[in-house]
Amino acid sequence: MPRSIQPLDLAFLWLDRPDTPANVGALLLFDLPAGRSRGALARQVVRAYRAAQPSAPFDCVPDFPLLGLPKWRPAARIDLRRHVRLERLPPPGDLEQLCRRVARLHESLLDRSHPLFALHVIDGLASGQLALYLKTHHACWDGRYALERIFDSLGREPGRLGPPFFATEAAAAQPPAAEDSAGVLAGGVRGLLAQASGLRELLNSLSARAGSRAGPPAAAGNRPFAGPHTRFNDRVAAGRSYACFDLPLADMRAVASATGGTLNDVVLAVVDCGVARFLVSHGERPRQPLVAMCPVSMREPGDREPTSKVATLFVPLGDPRGGAASRMRRIVANTRAAKAEFHAFSPEAALDYAALAFGLWFASSTLGLGAITRPVINLVVSNVGAVEGPRHLGAARLSAVFPVSMLAEPAGLNVTTVSVNDRMDFGIIANETAVADAGEIAGACEAAFVQLRRSVLRTPRSGARRSRSAPHGALRT
Repeated sequence: MPRSIQPLDLAFLWLDRPDTPANVGALLLFDLPAGRSRGALARQVVRAYRAAQPSAPFDCVPDFPLLGLPKWRPAARIDLRRHVRLERLPPPGDLEQLCRRVARLHESLLDRSHPLFALHVIDGLASGQLALYLKTHHACWDGRYALERIFDSLGREPGRLGPPFFATEAAAAQPPAAEDSAGVLAGGVRGLLAQASGLRELLNSLSARAGSRAGPPAAAGNRPFAGPHTRFNDRVAAGRSYACFDLPLADMRAVASATGGTLNDVVLAVVDCGVARFLVSHGERPRQPLVAMCPVSMREPGDREPTSKVATLFVPLGDPRGGAASRMRRIVANTRAAKAEFHAFSPEAALDYAALAFGLWFASSTLGLGAITRPVINLVVSNVGAVEGPRHLGAARLSAVFPVSMLAEPAGLNVTTVSVNDRMDFGIIANETAVADAGEIAGACEAAFVQLRRSVLRTPRSGARRSRSAPHGALRT
């Protein structure tokens, strides 16, 4: 039976074009025990995953009938040989080469006549590790649901292979409720009415805020359209640049504690300072703080509905003239103000905030006003969450999870993080015409964290473990 496609998922399907594919995914690295054959494990994974039975939403395709509302319908046939692929990197097989391969794989559209997912098992790494790169369409899930589903498919102890993320036992045990045609229509109408009510609430709130503003606030809350135009706001083309690195969680928590902030604030400060270093190195020095779009999960605990449930904060970052510590303090104040405003909204109004802001930007761009209006955001920064405890792919232990997110105008830069064990893994995806080598930003962010840690804690660096710019073969310590 069909299921209705929710409004936010429809937006991701609408954004899905050759230049802006709405792909989201991850690059997972696994360490093998001594004496185990990486090639044998790679072939075992491919055989097992091709024999699996996909479950929702990875057994469906989007359907847009001439009459009626868009819906997900079961795929007539699923050939898992086209969805699960085995690849081998040629020498040297280093992280830089792997990132280039991931960028090329990530920039292609998923075929809507088939379920919207792909999994690449990648052998040939000089480090001896095995890599899995997976991508799906953002209309199928959001970061929080993806995190649960991907890591529920990995064992907590070494042993047999479990079912893959697209056919997990947990997901199969709780299938989404099917709807008949009347249910699809009724659900669509209810959703539209709820969003209309939320929009009215949002407009009233924003109007009251504008009327009560007596001067520049001590801390800026949500401020779309407040940032300058940068190279990240140039038109997004089809090519992608990808890089990854990680930072020690203990040091990040120490910085957060010393500044009264959170881990998310530290992520924003690291990215803000790193991006500033990158822009200066390319002859750009913004005069206003950049504005980051920060997705916020709207899921309740235990919610495993295959859809996107995400709202948005629009957070102004640090003063371009400030140092690392002052940028961090400003970000702590701004995120606190943005969250306070966000939590005052109903869930429907919170979801409408992003739709309204991006709708206004799209309208101005369509009318040719882009040259005289500011971009709604400059970049996207997202912390998906944490993987608790060890995870295994058969006998191989999970070492790192580097997110690979999507780009959509006007933001040609996305930095997404996941915490694994004692590290926070960063994945950077960029518009290749604006950022030819995302490794430059990765290196700048690593240097920015060293400076931030030193200025806040007055102690020497603890260091990042890996980056795209690491020596050949240096995928791990």
